[in-house]
Amino acid sequence: MRKPNLSNMKPAKVLAPAKDLATLEAELAEQENNIEVNLEDTVLRLSDYLSAVDMVIKQTFNHRVWVKAEIRNLSSKGGHYYFELAEKDEDGKVIASCRGNLWRFKAARVLAKFERATGMPLDRDLTVLLKVSAGFHAQYGFSLTIEDIDPSYTLGDLARQYAEMVDRLTGEGLLNLNQQLPVPFDIEHVLVIAPEKAAGLGDFQADADRLARTGACHFHYHNATFQGNHAPSEIRQAIVNAQQQFTALMSTCQTY
Repeated sequence: MRKPNLSNMKPAKVLAPAKDLATLEAELAEQENNIEVNLEDTVLRLSDYLSAVDMVIKQTFNHRVWVKAEIRNLSSKGGHYYFELAEKDEDGKVIASCRGNLWRFKAARVLAKFERATGMPLDRDLTVLLKVSAGFHAQYGFSLTIEDIDPSYTLGDLARQYAEMVDRLTGEGLLNLNQQLPVPFDIEHVLVIAPEKAAGLGDFQADADRLARTGACHFHYHNATFQGNHAPSEIRQAIVNAQQQFTALMSTCQTY
């Protein structure tokens, strides 16, 4: 066994007799009162006072915690994301709010993980579970630094909201009400007349195709120039051709 080094040992302090709990509480209360009196009689510069607040926050909340909050607003600049976070009571009244910051060096990874897991981008009005640390700045005030976002919590919250909505509609007899209505003609078939290779036609058709795949309506495309002296006649002819083709199509469907 290695011999201990006793050269740095100091004489033991004499311990005072143990005090009962009531005595200790009384002494602590007296000390707190003295501190309050001393602070009340001290004049501080605003920067010094806020620096002291910053020090207390850093010492007290020097760890990361998971916090549930609703995103009231979200903006980005230079790769950084700035949040307005809130908590609401059962009546929808805001009972707590603060700012949150997701810095650029973590934003890309955190947001990509969230979108990959939920299938949607992070946006306002979502309830999220955030891993945060508290921060205070003498000029910009209190805010939360966002370290991570748990997408599974948001998915669970959306599923809960959806289930509540379905239960409510079912209870009120509204869930299948639209299915009992006849399909209106004016949105069942849509005539689209556009110049060939028009700049916005591709974007429109991409969205229209998704709608058509659901069977909600059908789009019929015809080309006509929108510029020059021939534009009016070409547009009229496109409408005539579309009507003729649609009539022929409906006759064929009725035959079958």
